[in-house]
Amino acid sequence: MTNRRPGKVPRPALSLLALMMSVGPFGDTEYTPAMPVMAHALHTSYGMVQFTMAAYLAGSAVAQLVYGPLSDRYGRRRVMSAGAMVLLAGSLACLLSFSIWPLLGGRLVQGIGACAGGVIADAAVRDAFSADARAKIYAKLNAAFALAPAIGPVVGTFAVRAFGWHANFGILAGISLALWSLTWRYLPETNLRRNRHALEPAHFLGNYLRTLKTREFTTFAVLGGCCVGVVYAALIGAPDLVVNVLGLHSMAIMIVAGAILVAFVVGAGSCALLSRRAPSGLIITLGLVVLLAGSVALLVVALLVGKQGVLASYLLPIGVCFVGIGLVVPESTALAMAPFGETAGAAASLLGFLRMGIAAVATAAMSALHKGSVYDMPFVFLALGAAAVVVLLITYPARRRSAAAAR
Repeated sequence: MTNRRPGKVPRPALSLLALMMSVGPFGDTEYTPAMPVMAHALHTSYGMVQFTMAAYLAGSAVAQLVYGPLSDRYGRRRVMSAGAMVLLAGSLACLLSFSIWPLLGGRLVQGIGACAGGVIADAAVRDAFSADARAKIYAKLNAAFALAPAIGPVVGTFAVRAFGWHANFGILAGISLALWSLTWRYLPETNLRRNRHALEPAHFLGNYLRTLKTREFTTFAVLGGCCVGVVYAALIGAPDLVVNVLGLHSMAIMIVAGAILVAFVVGAGSCALLSRRAPSGLIITLGLVVLLAGSVALLVVALLVGKQGVLASYLLPIGVCFVGIGLVVPESTALAMAPFGETAGAAASLLGFLRMGIAAVATAAMSALHKGSVYDMPFVFLALGAAAVVVLLITYPARRRSAAAAR
């Protein structure tokens, strides 16, 4: 499962990197079709069940700050294996939960473990592949990132109907164990230059501060984070929209998941094609324009048809948003990681922290302000899309001056 080149960093198999990156997003969404059932079974509100996603993302955001320095010090493979074990522990805690508070705790632990995959995959790509190849590789890996949350609701729908909502977390426990086994056996160590000082507080805090001061990193990390926030807002909002607002059968959630998958694949595929012909900045700008247009269209649909609208009327603008996200995320990832070498693990951690932190805030806002209305998703989509456009407009003059000075 590796392609070893004499004297060079071994290249991990893209299939294994895709699995590492996709287990977390799959765990995010696999249980979402069961949210209405869980609210009833746990004698709590749908908004409280939505908070389980915010807990997952919060744990993921904070833990990513640690995984990068750990992998810079001890290696990518060992830290990835540890993360898989933490994910297994959190999955078992959720499996054994029968009230909302233990479930929230289990989801927090799950998030702490699940985020290792994205951090280590990002850092391994930075270790093993040339700068020219990274954008295309990130596009492929982010296609897996999109596929996993789209498959998750499909699996979750059948699991909850056949075995009850606890089965979703039993599936995640099995996947966690498989991930640990595959990582330990097949993931080559790509960090061949261990940093003995990576875990010293002054060292890794200094790395984070230097990373944050890198304008390109901060800009593209925030842009990607706004897009990831839209992804998670859609994932927790879709079951509510389908079942509680539009009054449709829970199986319709699979239609939403399929539409999201197709839209993201179209966006990521377009990104891969455009990256050969157009500059990254133009692709990202196009993606944000598409995202904002889809968000406005979604709000217009909510205003015009409300609860009387058919599912297709909401799916089309949501799909447009995900095409835009597919254009932005791969390019923003590559550009954010480009300036870093030995500190790639720390940069990947901070990138994940910013992305998951923004997503956690977005999902927590949806949970706290939950009204069970058609306006929940449009408002959050618009807020995140507009924030990304503002960041782009603020930083564009400075980036243009830097590019001119470099020439």
